[in-house]
Amino acid sequence: MILTIDIGGTNIKYGLCDDMGCFLQKGDYTTPKTTQDIVESICSLPFDYSGIAISMPGIMNEDHSKAYITGKLSFLSDYPLKEEIMRIKNCRVTLENDGRCATWAELGFGNLQDSKNALVVVLGTYIGMGIVIDHKVYEGSHLLAGEYSDAHMDTEKTYKNTMAAYFGKDGLERVTGLTGKELFNHLDEEKIYAGFNAYCSNLAWMLSNIQLLLDVDTILIGGGISAQPKLIECIKENMNCMKTWFSTIEMPEIQACKFNNDANLLGALYYYNNNTENH
Repeated sequence: MILTIDIGGTNIKYGLCDDMGCFLQKGDYTTPKTTQDIVESICSLPFDYSGIAISMPGIMNEDHSKAYITGKLSFLSDYPLKEEIMRIKNCRVTLENDGRCATWAELGFGNLQDSKNALVVVLGTYIGMGIVIDHKVYEGSHLLAGEYSDAHMDTEKTYKNTMAAYFGKDGLERVTGLTGKELFNHLDEEKIYAGFNAYCSNLAWMLSNIQLLLDVDTILIGGGISAQPKLIECIKENMNCMKTWFSTIEMPEIQACKFNNDANLLGALYYYNNNTENH
């Protein structure tokens, strides 16, 4: 059995899995605020397992032993998380970027098994991305590919103009006044729907720009909010409207990730099973 961990800005999710991605146990808890507390919380989970597969935000270093992180989890930046957990638990540990984990999950078990070129966009506390080229997850020359949270919507150099601020949890709440869990019970209210549609329209603009660059056949939307069919429908409608402005664009198929909240856990598992001992 493998213990899978998804470290998020708000919660840490965990799952005890077999090699095929079947969960025997799952749960979550509030993300601790110090490195020591995060390590202790993971190492104290009361399961028997042979290894630990971790999904986390940030830019991985070359051997995937730690990450450079900004935002709420900046205290974890450059912390030797892999080595510290291996020291305590004496088992194999892997770390992978959360956006790429969602992509690994879809490639290995989900909706990208037949896709050649694709983009996975994970809407959570921040925004994560995974890029698939020729059915392989693309990391980039410096393992930066898909780190789109820090990209800016315009030239104003403030956090409020980053992709994370626009499309992460705080951005959705800012334009609708509601959390993702509350939102879909109030879409019949004109003001709420207008904010929701504005969010999806901005997202469609961003995806259309990326489509001109990558020309993928599939875009998957992940994160807890992607379980709502109305989100996917609204993104599709706004993407179709983009054809007026992007006359040469070939629109990809747009659908939700198969695994939603479990994507990063399953992706961490698939990465664990398909990468070398050095990672």
